[in-house]
Amino acid sequence: MILVEAGECSERSHDAKVLFALQLARRGYAVAIDDKGIPQALDRNQKFEIAPLLVEIPPEALTHLVIIGAENIDNETLLRLRDHALGPKVKIFCVGRFADLQALVGSRAKIAYALGREPQMLDLTDAEIKPLMDGTVAPLMAVGSSERPPSAVPQLFVYLPPEMLDEPMTLPILGAMDQLAGFRLNLIVTGKSKEQIRATRHEYLSVFSYTEISLTALADMADIVVFFGDSVPGEKMAALALDMMRSSKVVIDGTTRAALVSRGAPALRGPQDLAALPNYLDQTVLVNCAEIGRQAGISAWLKNHAIERLEQRLGLTPPDGPGPAKRKAKTLFVPTNGNGLGHAQRCTLIAAAMENPSDCAFAAFKSCVSLVASKGFAALPLVQRSDEHPEEFANDLLNYLRLQRSLRRGDRLVFDGGYVFDSIYRTIMEKGLEAYWIRRGLWQAGQMSPVSLDRQKAFRRVIVPDEAFGELNAAPGWESNVFHVGPIVQQLPVKSRGPARLKDRLRRHLNVEFDELVVTMLGGGVAADRSAQLQTLCNLFERRASCLHLILVWPGSKVHPGVYAWKNSRAVQTKNALALCQAADLVISAAGYNSFHEILFHGIPAIFVPQMAAYMDDQERRALAASERGLSGTILASEMLLLEREVAAFLDGGKAAEIRRNLKKAELPQPGNRAAAQLIEGLCDG
Repeated sequence: MILVEAGECSERSHDAKVLFALQLARRGYAVAIDDKGIPQALDRNQKFEIAPLLVEIPPEALTHLVIIGAENIDNETLLRLRDHALGPKVKIFCVGRFADLQALVGSRAKIAYALGREPQMLDLTDAEIKPLMDGTVAPLMAVGSSERPPSAVPQLFVYLPPEMLDEPMTLPILGAMDQLAGFRLNLIVTGKSKEQIRATRHEYLSVFSYTEISLTALADMADIVVFFGDSVPGEKMAALALDMMRSSKVVIDGTTRAALVSRGAPALRGPQDLAALPNYLDQTVLVNCAEIGRQAGISAWLKNHAIERLEQRLGLTPPDGPGPAKRKAKTLFVPTNGNGLGHAQRCTLIAAAMENPSDCAFAAFKSCVSLVASKGFAALPLVQRSDEHPEEFANDLLNYLRLQRSLRRGDRLVFDGGYVFDSIYRTIMEKGLEAYWIRRGLWQAGQMSPVSLDRQKAFRRVIVPDEAFGELNAAPGWESNVFHVGPIVQQLPVKSRGPARLKDRLRRHLNVEFDELVVTMLGGGVAADRSAQLQTLCNLFERRASCLHLILVWPGSKVHPGVYAWKNSRAVQTKNALALCQAADLVISAAGYNSFHEILFHGIPAIFVPQMAAYMDDQERRALAASERGLSGTILASEMLLLEREVAAFLDGGKAAEIRRNLKKAELPQPGNRAAAQLIEGLCDG
């Protein structure tokens, strides 16, 4: 294993150390950095970037210590080096750009005193000819080649410095370029610039902050990269240019100082004016991409900057062993955990409809694991967010590491949820996964925006399960990767004696006699407090001596303690909620996607009590669409006084029987379980 250190304890040196360590890791080396040298003020993206490098190193596993930026050694670094207690077999290299022999000797003496051993010194002023940037801490080298074949439509990445976005015509020009068919436009900007773009009418543009995904992911995705501004914008972008050239891709130098071309790099000298770029691409680049890339790949300058030269001087040999044992590609479903288990259940239904369900596995939160296991699928447990964590994204950082270790190139990832977490997004991009997003429809007003869908670009296909009623479904849009399928719904066989047999089991298990069975499922209490409705229902059914009222609760649900004081009402947890609903004379339920469609498709008389919150789908519209067709009852949160009357209408006034008849005659769409599975398997085009 290689331990990478930097001469100075500064944020700039830290970034260079991480960049160099990740470049070595891309070559297949086991690499680590010391957590004691991490600056305090790291942002979210920086912490995700370094997480895979923070590993415990057994003393016997350490083979190399490489110190970059060794021309500037501060006392804090020297103190930390003393703590390493390196074994005699560990090779120590100090890499830097030394002004003269005296500077080299001075650095060597300081490091030798701290470590108790003489290090080997590597002066990059001798090793490099016209480096791509002056004054870099990281030894910039061209590393590896892309593992992704060229895109059918070239992926164009344009780096824009912040000052260009202040020019009034920049975004309109980019908006026009985004409509051209010859390439797919992507922007690389700072985090602040990305927020600036998102606040304009050009928010639909594909924008990457250059810290939100790894250098490797950027280099693999891009076919053409263009740099604007005065000079090369930092070491990470310089490394991106080198990796693109190494991969025989096109690098265009649009900087005012010809920062790449003037150093001898095999880049094209492109226009400095953004408005001239589309014609330059069309007339010069796109028709010659293959030859431009080939010429870059055989450049003598690039060979002088290849990582092999540095490896030779460090005495490193890239691992050429068999690597991880080969296994079949797998499909990993990652459901988020909402207020209930709807996301997880939807994923299990689609996984069960795949041609080879045995190739499917899950990564799920604790509340979902037992459901997934009950359906016969293995589940990697994910870490739930907690107020006890030091940062709000701490759990997602751990989940990122678990997903990284679980997945390999060639695997599929299927995500079901409303927000694409950093762990999901980074894993897809960095592993080059074939990814699918199962995303609900029926958005509330204002929820559907390019900002909320920014990470859609990471997915090959977005699968939208439709609603039961046409007016609730969004019209097909222009997005080529969005596919609609029929409702994803659990289907249980109809058994003539099933409900009666289940009621007999309940009588024996609960030691209670009843004639009427009512099931209530009002959600987990996260989106809205339903304790008032529950208490009203418990009071109502307490007055019906022959009634058993079952309150189904999800793991983690908030249940008011007063519920347990009623004789006829029982709070229960079960994985078989649908079977209980089929046996019930009445179901009172929230109008979440899964519960709503299961009730309709199985002909169950129900009263819907929609839950509404800013982050949820529009349950109220869904419930009203069914009740307006005579397929259910609906009681809104503001209509609690009508609840008792509606229950009486169902149980005493014959409304339940009427609803059953209407549901038998209703024309509902075909379930989309298999269609969704086929989209994931690539067996249909939607």
